Amino acid sequence: MIILATLGAGAQALEPNPKLREIAAADQQDRAGPIEGIDYTQLAGRDAERRIQVRRLLEQGEVRAAEDYFYAALVFQHGETVEDFKLAFSLVSIAAALRPERPGPKAAACSAWDRLLLRSGKPQWYGTQFERSAKTGKMELSAVDESAVTDGDRKACGLPTLQESRDGAGQLK
Repeated sequence: MIILATLGAGAQALEPNPKLREIAAADQQDRAGPIEGIDYTQLAGRDAERRIQVRRLLEQGEVRAAEDYFYAALVFQHGETVEDFKLAFSLVSIAAALRPERPGPKAAACSAWDRLLLRSGKPQWYGTQFERSAKTGKMELSAVDESAVTDGDRKACGLPTLQESRDGAGQLK
C-alpha cells in the first residue's frame, strides 16, 4: 500500500526529486515523434519498469514536492489498469492543490480522469483522449459525456473546447 506524504504549505517549498524528473522525462521522450513510429510492445515494458520505480519512491516517501506528484502522475497516467489511472488522478490532484497557479497539473488531472473513465467503460468528460477509428483508420475523439462538464470547465483546466478537440483529432497521425 502506498501512503502519500503529509501535505502542507511546506510541500510547495521542497526541492523536486531529480530521480522523478528523470523518470518522467524518459516517459515523455518515449512518446516524442510520430505515433506510428512507436513500438508499443517495447514501450509497455519500459512503462511498467517506470511505474515500479515511481511506486518504490512513493513507498520510500521520496515524492514530496508539487513537481514530484506531477511527475509521478505522468508515469501512472501511462499505466494499464484502473488502479494506475486512479493513482495518477490522485497524484496529479495533489500537485494541482499544492500549486494551483500552474495549469499543467489541472490539465493532467482532467486527462487522468478521462483515462480512468474510459478504462472503466464510461465516456470521458473533458475530451482529452483519442482513438483510431476501425472504419476510417483516422484518429478521432473517444466517446464523451457532453453533459458532464462545460467548455468553460475545459478552458478553466487549460484544455480546448470539445469542438476544438474534435477538430484537432484530424491533425493526429
